[in-house]
Amino acid sequence: MMKAFKLLSALMILLLASCQSGDKYAFRYISFKYNIPYKQGKEHPSCNFDMKALMAYGTDTMFANAFNKDISEFMFNKKTTDVQKAMTEFIDSLIVVFKQDNQEQIEYANEGGFEPRDIDYEFVLNTEVHYGNNTDIIGHFINWYQYTGGAHGGTFITCRNYRLGDGSVVTLDNYFKPGYEKALIPVLERKLLEYAGCSSRDELDDYGYFGNEPMFVSPNFEIRQDTIDFIYNQYDIAPYSTGITVLSVPEDEIRNIIR
Repeated sequence: MMKAFKLLSALMILLLASCQSGDKYAFRYISFKYNIPYKQGKEHPSCNFDMKALMAYGTDTMFANAFNKDISEFMFNKKTTDVQKAMTEFIDSLIVVFKQDNQEQIEYANEGGFEPRDIDYEFVLNTEVHYGNNTDIIGHFINWYQYTGGAHGGTFITCRNYRLGDGSVVTLDNYFKPGYEKALIPVLERKLLEYAGCSSRDELDDYGYFGNEPMFVSPNFEIRQDTIDFIYNQYDIAPYSTGITVLSVPEDEIRNIIR
């Protein structure tokens, strides 16, 4: 582990999160908020972290282990049930890349005889648990922002839905009946027109959407109390400037295709 990063484990803070279902499905936050400069005493370039990830620790160990394993792999690319360890190693790997990028800029500038360009990094992660439309599904809402140089950073929203019985991930294919696309795509097309304030798909381009591309069912969805929200991140159906689009479909409208 890098010298500037020796205190990472000590800086991890565990915060209890409220839970509607009691101790059986309890969660706590693993948080890391720190600014790490490329060189001590210099404000720029620096790598800024403000990250909060939930870890399950309730008495239902089957659910907790499944939840923690999925989150560790999905968010941090680590196959472990130890979310804190996964997050620590993930942050450590980002620091390595941050320093490598700035070192390359210094070497490139020295060869050309000009001042190096500082590359600031920023990573912001917020997660929270939402209970779905019944007592057997829980949603883990993940909001990412990252900047690694360039014109602007990127914001990404993802929801992972889990069955409380065994912690398995709810997907399009195991939540909806076969052939759901045929019934769901027209509904999503109508919701997009309402969302954008358009009367036809031909108008979508004028409002920043990819009107000529076919609509698809986003695998990124959240099962809420009375709706299913389909999340389309930047560039999914629109350019960066349009932002994130969330199409909320009342469950009653599509109940016939839900298993």
